[in-house]
Amino acid sequence: MVQIPNPFSQDLDRLSEDDLLDWYASEVFPPLQDDRKGSVYRRMILRRFWERRGNSQPRELDDGTPYRSEDMSRLDRAINDVAEAHDRYENTVQSQSIWAVYHGENQKEQFLEDLLEIENLVLDHLE
Repeated sequence: MVQIPNPFSQDLDRLSEDDLLDWYASEVFPPLQDDRKGSVYRRMILRRFWERRGNSQPRELDDGTPYRSEDMSRLDRAINDVAEAHDRYENTVQSQSIWAVYHGENQKEQFLEDLLEIENLVLDHLE
């Protein structure tokens, strides 16, 4: 894991989780190419992903095996929430916040890795 400098070494009690999410997101997420909507979508996805931690059981196939991981389930639900809030299709949100930034075959998984890194950094900071 990359060691990110802690800008909040003082007055920790006055920081909100949103402040921490924003800070670490600015350090972890790759930059967008002048896409303001993508940036807004990405931050909203991060917040919804954060709100769903520990609360998202993945759907199961008929044989009882999970359809996807719990973290991927959280991500999918967060994307759906953001798309619904903006009255957009899920693909529109993903294309502007994920596909325009990450490259290769596993773009969504790369985004999920960044979300999990941000989550771990915030949780470490709050301990």
